[in-house]
Amino acid sequence: MAKQKKHYRSKKQASTTPFLGNLDEVLHSDEQNALSEALQTRPPKAIRMRLPQAWGAALERPLPFSSDPVPWYSAGYSCAEVHQPGRFLEHAAGVYFVQDAGSMLALRLLDVQSHEWVADMCAAPGAKASAILEQVGSGSGFLLANEPIRGRLPALEFNLARVGFPRYCITSKDPEWFSPQWKQQFDAALVDAPCTGQMLVGRGKQSFAAFTESQIAHSAARQFRIVSAASSLVRPGGRLVYSTCTFAPAENEDVIESFLATHDGWRVEEVAELQQWQSPRSPGGYRLYPHRDRCAGAYAVRLRLSGDAERVQTNIRQRELKEDPLVLGKESVGSTRGGCRIQQANRWEEVPRDIERQVEMPCGRHGEIAYRPAKQWFPSHALGLRRDQYWSPSATYELDDHGAQQFMQGLSLPPGPIGWVVATWRGHPLGWLRGNKERLNNRLPASARLGFVPLLSSLDEERL
Repeated sequence: MAKQKKHYRSKKQASTTPFLGNLDEVLHSDEQNALSEALQTRPPKAIRMRLPQAWGAALERPLPFSSDPVPWYSAGYSCAEVHQPGRFLEHAAGVYFVQDAGSMLALRLLDVQSHEWVADMCAAPGAKASAILEQVGSGSGFLLANEPIRGRLPALEFNLARVGFPRYCITSKDPEWFSPQWKQQFDAALVDAPCTGQMLVGRGKQSFAAFTESQIAHSAARQFRIVSAASSLVRPGGRLVYSTCTFAPAENEDVIESFLATHDGWRVEEVAELQQWQSPRSPGGYRLYPHRDRCAGAYAVRLRLSGDAERVQTNIRQRELKEDPLVLGKESVGSTRGGCRIQQANRWEEVPRDIERQVEMPCGRHGEIAYRPAKQWFPSHALGLRRDQYWSPSATYELDDHGAQQFMQGLSLPPGPIGWVVATWRGHPLGWLRGNKERLNNRLPASARLGFVPLLSSLDEERL
């Protein structure tokens, strides 16, 4: 007879509610029932507002739905009434990103500064990585976004393109097989570790099988291996943030205790402002729960490496930033400054020259500026979304609310400018149009098109 996996389920509610395993050390038994009930429902949606230094354009009116601040992350807001915040023009324009409030805990602990080099070791689909890029991309920093599972790379690349800054590189490697050039090169590293995903049960993205002993043990072993590999990338004096979306102490506190016992020079670093979410097992570890905190849940901790070694900055003199037109066929679509262009297969990429001088190129996939699906070259969607000061499109075309909605649905628009133009809405780039005498052809990728609610709140001033 085949050996049956042991599932943690209560005798009283075995058909509907999972028994949560050994949580007595981190959650009072009375609250475990409330947690079990919370896992049966979806947590409220949340958004992360684009940071002020990464706007590129201002939003002159409030969001098209009511929201409440996320107490542990200043740019986070829980949606009070809307269930699909990704279906508004403000989301299409990159005014905000949809992200569970619990996952913002790791961002608060990471506390990225604009000049820092940061490695995100398990980056897809890109919610945290895009937040990091907002910070470093607006300054002189750099993001290494690694995703070992290649099938998840398109989502990561799309979400980083939405930020509009090219100061990143995407890789797809097992963390243990990183190039020696990255050793001790980063001010901070994030390990949002693959886990059993117990917190995702309420969102319908995981089953109660996540509570089996075998899955927990398998995930914990993998997590220890990843965080150990990531620690080698952090320079002396740097920090590492470890986070999961699981409740199991074996995947959280136990992993960190094992890491500290086997890696000299590392210590847990507490954050006073997060004390109310402190884990009873670890003074510097923090936990969120769906029955308390209006999110799916989270665990996160910040580790600091002893020592002090500042990164040597490579500055590009202003007179070196020459205009470099991007000509596709016989048509210029715009120009960039201070970038190094690299051709990889049927795509052109660009990386800022100060990064190119410090890293062996190509180190992965960089910001795409053009692609060739057959014989003809086209400007990339990522280039159309760029909003850094080193990119200047040949032309832009401002759309009203109705035109922007049509554009994001993939529809062609009435005649306008001739040639390649970047469509904008309230100053925010949306993507490419190509005009002729008859119409403006829509060049928005199918994967970027949006379905909208029947009546957009953002088009109805009386509802705001």
